[in-house]
Order: sequence, then C-alpha cells, then structure tokens
Amino acid sequence: MPYIDVPTQGEIFRLASIREPACVSIYVHAAAGPDASDTARIEVHTRLRSATELLKAAGTDADTIESIRAAVESLLVERDFWRRDTRTLAIFVNGTSLVSFHLANRLLGLTEVSDRFAITPVLRATTFSRSAFVLALSQNAVRLIEVSSTSPASEIVVPDLPHDLKTTVALDLTNDRQTLAHLRTSEDPKVRMREFSQAVDRALRPIVADSNRPLILAAAEPLASIYRSVSSYARLGGETIPGNPEQKSALELAASATPILDAAHSADLATQIARFHESTSRGLADDTLTGVSLAATSRAIDTLFVDIDHRLPGRIDELTGIITRNAVENETLYDVIDEIVRRALSSDARILALRGSEVPGSGPVAAILRFPVHA
Repeated sequence: MPYIDVPTQGEIFRLASIREPACVSIYVHAAAGPDASDTARIEVHTRLRSATELLKAAGTDADTIESIRAAVESLLVERDFWRRDTRTLAIFVNGTSLVSFHLANRLLGLTEVSDRFAITPVLRATTFSRSAFVLALSQNAVRLIEVSSTSPASEIVVPDLPHDLKTTVALDLTNDRQTLAHLRTSEDPKVRMREFSQAVDRALRPIVADSNRPLILAAAEPLASIYRSVSSYARLGGETIPGNPEQKSALELAASATPILDAAHSADLATQIARFHESTSRGLADDTLTGVSLAATSRAIDTLFVDIDHRLPGRIDELTGIITRNAVENETLYDVIDEIVRRALSSDARILALRGSEVPGSGPVAAILRFPVHA
C-alpha cells in the first residue's frame, strides 16, 4: 500500500478533488509506548467496522464495501507500515484506492463516510510540518541533513556537493608562508569563502529547488553571513545554528533546528493574524461561517484560518455558498467546514489549519479576502 509521511500539495489536491460514493476517511491517534502499534491497529479495525455500517446504511453495493474492507485489512497486516513512528494515522479509502499518511501532529480520532474525503485535519501537517533541511557548513566539511518529526534525522547524498573550501577553490597554501601571510591581512579569505559558498549553493539547487521546506543554516561567522549573501533558496531561515557544526551529529543538528522551526511558525502565524485584523478595517476579512462560505464559493479567499477540530454536518450550495446545517451527521451529508477548505484550496488560497484558540475572530473559520464579497 502506498503511504506518505508528509502530504504533498499535489496529493492533497488529488484527494480534495475526488467525488464519488463511499469515500471513507479514518483518523487514528497513536499514543506513545511499546504497545502503540497494537492499540492503533485495534482502533483502525474498530473504525473500519463503523464505516462499514455507515456504508451499508447508505445502500453501498456489497462489492464496494468488501473492496474497502479488504484494502484496510491488508494494511493492518503490513509489517513495514506499522514499524513507522507516528502520532496520527490518516487513511483515505474508497472502492478503488487507499492512501495513508503517518502524521507528526496529534489529531482527534475521526470516522467519516461521504462522497468526498475529510481533508482538513491532514492540512495541519502542511501548516506545521516540523520538517526542514539543515545545511551544516564549515571550511572543512559540508553536509545536508533532512529533518523530520516522523523519522530520525539523516544525511542526504548531494551530487557535486563540495567537500571543503580548500579543494573547492583549489587554494593550496602548503609551505607558502608569504601567501598565507597575505591572506591573513587582506579580504582574499572572504573572497574564497564566497566562491566556496556559491559552489555549495549550486550543488543544493537540484535537491531543494522544488521543496517547500525551510533550509536552516548551521555555520560559524564569517562563513554564515557570506553564505547567506549568495544563497538562491527563497526559504533560507532567518536564524542560524551558531558555531562550528563539524562535530555535531545529524540528531544534534535536528535538535538545534526544532526551536528555530517553532519560532518561525509562531512568527508566521502572528504575521498572518495581524494581516487579518488589518484587512478587517478595509472590508477584506470575514470571521462568520456564512461569509467565509460565500467567499470560498466566490473564489475570493486569499488566506483561510480553520479550526481542525470543529465539524459541522450539512451541505453548501454549489452556486450560492449558502449552508444547510443538520444536527445529525449521516452518509448523505459532509462536513461543511471541510467543504469550505476544499473550495478555498481550489482557488489557490493559503490554508492555515489551526487549533480553535488560534483562529482569529469568533468562529471556527476566518478569512483574508482578495476582494469584497456581498450576499
């Protein structure tokens, strides 16, 4: 079975676009401990039974139900799948496919059967991914470390990555005291560091160019500032892991990167919330469920804030965006907040999947608008 640790934007779009009967979404929280995988398997099995009952009540044909059941049962006995550390397991299955994610985020358990998948909770992983690259850079060594909260940090093999400054710029100072004395009293060492940094940047481009992960630099001065001056990667982090990284392991560098990532996420969220409040004064923000639904339907949302734990059964009119609520969830309905997210995604809005208290305003959704929308 295919599974993905951090969902890509393309995978989320694909899941969001599926419209067919018998779409089953299962989220299972995996507690830590030696029996974590067994506990998670039991919960998946329990939620599969609940989904099966909902499918039967909806009149789903027996072959489709059996296909869904067999796909999940096959996952339950797949050894490699259950060896992976995870905090939440998300499974999306219908009669023809199964996709699963090992997520680092702690999400509430959920079983939903509808004509579309419940995608909002999984977006928490893209809002706060806790994944990054760390570039450990010194004059004597260069390493690129992959950081993920679902697997141990590891070094990435980068073709043509320079080994060190000396061999990269072909500067041989052996027994050349006159040249060495000159370099110590001139700007030439920084020129060499710049050439070295440019070579490192060129080697990294094919690896990081298409990624949305931040790149955190671990380096001492003046090399750290010189590298920053030549880096072409737009997501180079503003904070540096200081000091010489040569003696630090991949795990130590990942541990140093964690508070930097947390601070960057907090700063970004604060910036977006400030944007929301500033946009409110210009009529370009809304925190009402009705208003945000209309804006999503009108493709007017620039940035959507959404509470991942709030669910509201109902339907949204395809043309008007008007919400019809229902106090009881059943197979003929879906989560209207999830549908707002889906419509915002279809117009390339940025989605910030948050906990309830983090959402600005007074409701489960809020939005910064591209243009005013009126009922």
